[in-house]
Amino acid sequence: MNDAYYIIPVLIFLPTILLILAQLVYYYLGVNHKYKDLQVASMPSLSILVPTKGEKIETVQGLLENIDNAEWDKSKIEVIIISDDTEEYFKEMQQRVKIPENLKVIFYRRGINKRGYKSGALHDGFKKSTGELILTMDVDARIYTDSIKKGYAQIMAENADAVTMNWIGYGSVESTTVNSLIISTYYTNTSIINGRDHAGMPVMPVGCGTLFKRDALNAVDSWDPEMIQDDLEIGTRLIHAGKKIKSSDANIKIEVPDTFNAFYTQQTRWAMGSMEVLSRRFRYIISSKIGIIKRLDIIAFLLQYIPLVLTFLMAIALVIISPFIHFDILFNPLFFLWIILLGLYAYVFVKIGDKFNINAKKAVSAMGRLSSYTVAISPFVLLWIFRAFKSRRIYRITPKGAGHKMPSNIYAILAFGIFFIAGSLFYLIHFYLLTGLWLLYYSMGYISTFYLVYKDTWQKNKE
Repeated sequence: MNDAYYIIPVLIFLPTILLILAQLVYYYLGVNHKYKDLQVASMPSLSILVPTKGEKIETVQGLLENIDNAEWDKSKIEVIIISDDTEEYFKEMQQRVKIPENLKVIFYRRGINKRGYKSGALHDGFKKSTGELILTMDVDARIYTDSIKKGYAQIMAENADAVTMNWIGYGSVESTTVNSLIISTYYTNTSIINGRDHAGMPVMPVGCGTLFKRDALNAVDSWDPEMIQDDLEIGTRLIHAGKKIKSSDANIKIEVPDTFNAFYTQQTRWAMGSMEVLSRRFRYIISSKIGIIKRLDIIAFLLQYIPLVLTFLMAIALVIISPFIHFDILFNPLFFLWIILLGLYAYVFVKIGDKFNINAKKAVSAMGRLSSYTVAISPFVLLWIFRAFKSRRIYRITPKGAGHKMPSNIYAILAFGIFFIAGSLFYLIHFYLLTGLWLLYYSMGYISTFYLVYKDTWQKNKE
């Protein structure tokens, strides 16, 4: 019977080890790659698609001013604001926004017969666009003056059908949460986009900051309005159609979540979206005319939230079976390999922090908060992964700005923390030290998240 229990440490540590190891290798490849320096001789017409709902008019104004500063022939740019707002707010937006003199801006409101959410907005915006190039942007994103030129240069250099821009995180406030996501955004982008590209693996578009050739989007009839995860979904069909997607050295600033609620909403939506794409576009992946290793890499990429869920399920299993265990079940070579890789990840995290003028102390604090938040959302990630299989799926917009309400799930998080602490104490009392200490470490993700969120909410309400 004891032999059967050994599957638990394997399921806890091996998927996480493989994920961290792959990310570290890809990060090394991505951060050390140099892109070709190619000059842009001509500028094709460009349509910039910007879905919006409930955004501040000042944010829309800031976006247009940002685009107006881009190094591109303004006579060849059209910005299409695709609004899912009420008719009243849409009219107010049109009246209050001051359009830069040389910029063509089209305001389009989707009516009551609209299909889907962001994917539907992009689909409808594309149908109204005329540009030879299509750039997708969120309303709070900001490009650098040379971003479009650099992106187009890589399309030309690589004979690509689409290129992604690098996400550079920024926050509306300075906080530990914002610091953690600025660092992790850079790490993740460099790893899963640039690194995978330079390892010869397929690149998926990003939802904000991908530059497409119009012909490529026409070949797959653009975005599917019925799908939640717009970027990964269209990526699978573009790859299936034989289109080439590459990374670039162009940068785009994206606003990162600044509260636990925003982080929770973003990550659970992405988890659901990844599984949605895998389940509904699996035939496109396996029938793509790329090597089997590349197809497996796409599948592994779409399963990136599974190690988090497996760890949660196995932690529950450890507590449930604790009365029947008579040995230190997590005393396993995988445990020590996991510790080593966590140390390497921490080293990289702190080094990236230095790039953004975040000192080592703040970077370590940021890493701790990110780790806690990630552990704490595990049960809800599992729930939202299951929701990917429902016929009706909801797109939840990531809330912006500091929130003042206590999250509705915070007491469930506390309950899970207490549950795992109880299990850790049982193992420690019986001197099964590694298992007890690991469960204690795992429980602290829930307990510290409860404490941090409760404290932050109380302080904000006090102000």
